[in-house]
Amino acid sequence: MLDPAGSAQNYGLSRYRPSAALAPFVEHYWVVNWALPEGTSYPAEVLPHPNLNVAFTRERGWITGVTTGRYDYEVKGSGAVLGVMFRPGGFRPFYGRAVAELMDQTLNAVEVFPGATEAARRKLMAEPDRQQMIAAVEAMMAGGGLPAMDPNTELAADIVELARTDREIVSVATLARRAAVNERTLQHLFQHYVGVGPKWVIRLYRLVEAAGRATATEAPNWTEVAHELGYSDQAHFSNDFRRIVGRAPTDYARQVRG
Repeated sequence: MLDPAGSAQNYGLSRYRPSAALAPFVEHYWVVNWALPEGTSYPAEVLPHPNLNVAFTRERGWITGVTTGRYDYEVKGSGAVLGVMFRPGGFRPFYGRAVAELMDQTLNAVEVFPGATEAARRKLMAEPDRQQMIAAVEAMMAGGGLPAMDPNTELAADIVELARTDREIVSVATLARRAAVNERTLQHLFQHYVGVGPKWVIRLYRLVEAAGRATATEAPNWTEVAHELGYSDQAHFSNDFRRIVGRAPTDYARQVRG
């Protein structure tokens, strides 16, 4: 969330761990619920992640591929959403083909999870006990049985985690070298299992770090930041930052510092 304090005042967000059976595939489950006064709304702004999600309400169930820009949602009235955030690579065993097909796209959940019928969704969202709700969505996903484990699922998750935690990685070549795979293999792995290219994942994590500097530093030197992140010029950095965060670095810094 770009505005954690404002978000907490307008809706509740809870996360739940998957069972041991689903842990190889699922990062966590999340539940968002809200009840705003009539006539009011709140513009929720969510940074992208290299994860696919499945979300359920009483009215619909849908799969969202990796979203390559900031996701905006207007919260109003009252409601709740139950979501499944898959680990990077974790959705591929369920989908059965390259998940890059779903980048910036949505798909009806029943296309992949036949048990996600209207009746099942309504029963799921009416469950007052959160743990029972999570158990029900896991049963819905498992259907006739969980897919076989694919070693590339774990490999994809490990390489994405490497890109996230190693701040010195600012290029695909460096990531491939640190992961001990060739660049062609890396590109194929990300297209089929992660759902977006490795260059985007690297840039995402470095730009998120850059956004963090706006909070931690009084007056960040954005030219130096751009150079540290591997950009040849500040304009290119600013364009990518705006695409991910939704506003220019200087505007974002001004906002977070009040």
